[in-house]
Amino acid sequence: MSHEEEKDLNTPEQEQPETEPQTEPQTEPQTEPQTEPQTGEAPQPTREEELEQQLRETDDRYKRVLAEYQNFRSRSLKERDGIWQDAVASTVSSFLPVIDTLERALEQETDENYRKSLELIARQYGECLEHLGVKPYGQRGDAFDPNLHNAVMMAEDEELEPNTVAEVLLKGYILGERVVRHAMVKVSD
Repeated sequence: MSHEEEKDLNTPEQEQPETEPQTEPQTEPQTEPQTEPQTGEAPQPTREEELEQQLRETDDRYKRVLAEYQNFRSRSLKERDGIWQDAVASTVSSFLPVIDTLERALEQETDENYRKSLELIARQYGECLEHLGVKPYGQRGDAFDPNLHNAVMMAEDEELEPNTVAEVLLKGYILGERVVRHAMVKVSD
């Protein structure tokens, strides 16, 4: 076999390219930090500047977290108040038919002692509603407001201007700015 044929029989695993021995690059120790920036490079911040930057960032994060907490607190208070008003309105609306029946009973002629006991009960109901912040509304002569009144009839009343409450069929109740029950009214033409 010739020398050329031997080369052909060698596999790539057997052939190993010649490599130069690798040497580690030598670094020169820096004796002094550079004080003047080289062209195109930003100056390196000092340790004091780095700490001041960290302090500003930490202060900014603290202020943001504090603002988020205050927003959360005010949202939670509003939600809590809303839930409270919903609960009061729901409870009061359950008792309103009882109060209506009591008021109708007071309009009937009955025994004086019986009447006094009904008045006492009606007064106590009124005090309970007042304590909860619920106020009745709707009187003859009030201007008709579709946000507060539910008009069920029209009436011709020459004493009243048009779109005025002529008669209150069922009192309305309001809790703060929230209507618990609309007043059922007869409106003048």
